[in-house]
Formats: sequence, structure tokens, C-alpha cells
Amino acid sequence: MEKIAFITDSASGFGIHEHPDVYVVPMGVVLNNQEYVDYIDIQTDEFYDKLQIYGDGAKTFQPSRQKFHETYQKIVDSGYTHVIAIHATQEMTGTYESSEMASREFDIESTVINSKIGDYPERRMIEEGVKAAEAGIPYEEIVQRIKDFTKDPVLMVYPKNLNQLKNSGRVSKSQGIIAGILNIQLILDFEDGKLYPIEKIRSKKKALSFIHGKLESRIGQDNPSKIGVSYAGEHSEADQLIAWLKERYPEKTIEKYPLVHVAGVHTGFGTIAVGWIKA
Repeated sequence: MEKIAFITDSASGFGIHEHPDVYVVPMGVVLNNQEYVDYIDIQTDEFYDKLQIYGDGAKTFQPSRQKFHETYQKIVDSGYTHVIAIHATQEMTGTYESSEMASREFDIESTVINSKIGDYPERRMIEEGVKAAEAGIPYEEIVQRIKDFTKDPVLMVYPKNLNQLKNSGRVSKSQGIIAGILNIQLILDFEDGKLYPIEKIRSKKKALSFIHGKLESRIGQDNPSKIGVSYAGEHSEADQLIAWLKERYPEKTIEKYPLVHVAGVHTGFGTIAVGWIKA
């Protein structure tokens, strides 16, 4: 009988003890020259309190290969027969490579998947995988389902710290400088695992209007059953967006989560994001 374990990183926002079959290898952040491991050294409320003060110059760091080795060893020792690892976009972090290398060191059937995204859509891939495993769906079929989810996940981001985005290399330096000088609002989106500006807007009001229009188009196209809104320490804009989504799409489940720490570092306090997978 198959016994399937799941591995992910903290870029998914999945809690370390949230599900017994999900093993989370935490990433980390550096604030005011102090290192913190996600959800071990620092919890979300404290993280965003500190980010509000020390956001400029904040950095992230990925787990060591040894941490992945220890995680796979724990899974083997616990009697699992299969592993499905789902990690944040390979194009922006090295967790996929570290997990993939560690998986080769153990005699257990495993598949390491590049989610090509992070935050809520990555979380949803794990949730759907766990649900399928609990329903007794075979390992190979679960792997294929998750790979299908990675083809076109959505995560639209409205960042608040363009200077930090510029410094982190998540947008080009010229885009960051121009946006700062002209007070331009950037709207970002993922494509093939990379983050791109999809619109530059001169006012906050127009930015929110653009987001509404873009969401209507994409939701109509994808028809997701669940939509996630993520907030970086500040609730008001996220709550307004959630209210709009609930009014516009009463048949859908709208969920609210804190933006994962590693994303908050790059996009700043007050950022909001909205995303889903086709499920």
C-alpha cells in the first residue's frame, strides 16, 4: 500500500505542523543583519512588525542541503513509500535543486516538482495533492495532477516597496528608479516561473481598478474554485479586495493568508497578492 509524504518549503505558507504528511523545510530572512528561520525563529506578526522598520536591505536565504537530507531521512524512517516534493519557483530560489539533490540520496520513490510560483498557489498544489492521497488516488496520478497545476498558476502582486524590489533584483533597476520618481504603481505577474511587471499605473485608484479588471478576465478564463488573497502585515486593502471578490463571485471560496515571509521581504510591508490554481 502506498504511503505518500509531501515536502515543501515555507514559500508555500504551509504551516510546519499543519498536516502530518506534509514536511516543511523553512527558508529564512535577514532583518537588521539578524537571521531568522521562518516560523521557528520568527512568526508572521513579528516578522511584519520588523519588516515595517527594517524593510530596506532585508534579504532572504534558502535552507541548506543538509536540512533537506534530514527531512528525507525522517520520511524514510517514518515508513513512507513515496515522496512528492513541491517547491517555489526554480527561477527565483534554489530550494528545488537542493531538494532534488537530496532525494537522490535515498532509496525511496520520489518526484520533485517546480511549482513555477509561490505563496497561495504553491499551497493549493500541496492541498490538492494531500486530498488526492487521502482519497487513495495512486502516486503517479497525483504527480501528474500537480504537474498540470504548474502549467498556468496565477499570482498577481501589487508591491509596496519598489526600492526593495529593485535592490533584490526582482524588477530591473531602471524600472524601480522610474517608478520611484514618477510615483508609478507597478502590478506584477508570474510567467514561466519569473516575475514580470504587467502594468505601470500613475495612481493607486487606477491600480486597484486595473487589478479588478485583470482579475475578472483571468477568473472568467480559469474558473478556479478557490481564490487566495495574501496581505503583507496590513489588512485594509486585502479586506477591500476580498469584499469585492465575494460580491462578484459568491459561489467561490475566498481565502485570506499572510503573504509568505520571503515574498514580503522583496515586495514590502503593505503588499497584497491574489492567486489560484485551476482546481
